[in-house]
Amino acid sequence: MLPWTGKNIYFLGFMASGKTRIGNEFARLLGWPFHDTDKLIEEKAGKKISRIFEEEGEAAFRNLETQVIKEAALKKNNVIALGGGAVLRDENWRYISASGVTICLTAPVEILSKRIARSQHRPLMANLSDEERVARIKEMLAERQPYYDRAQFTFKSFDDRPVDDFVRHIFDTLLEKL
Repeated sequence: MLPWTGKNIYFLGFMASGKTRIGNEFARLLGWPFHDTDKLIEEKAGKKISRIFEEEGEAAFRNLETQVIKEAALKKNNVIALGGGAVLRDENWRYISASGVTICLTAPVEILSKRIARSQHRPLMANLSDEERVARIKEMLAERQPYYDRAQFTFKSFDDRPVDDFVRHIFDTLLEKL
């Protein structure tokens, strides 16, 4: 039996840090279900996150996010990718930390900016120039880093290692440390 059996594995970190991709592969390795809280929010709201922000604002989005995290925390043996700002609410952090293992993925600002630029569905970064995006990422990271630092484990998600090797590295680290 794995030391984290009966708990969830939560991937957290800044947007575009690889939480969904790595989390999905980690779930596949474990044979566990994978959930992305952003997708769960869209299902609950019946619309895209960008529309939630546009029509109802960030506060409404964050309230839905808390509901989804609370529901996810009731599950066991799931891998869950959290939105980049999910850990900003203490209530969310209590649900997450009480129900699972927390893994933060990191990447340098320049890499995050390039990844974010390839996506059109990030409302907090919409319509920004490259320079504005880098400045906004730095500003948001400065605010969020203390929350990301609460994670039990932190991994750099930007090396050239194949995804399956990286996922295996995370697995082996958790096996050794838990």
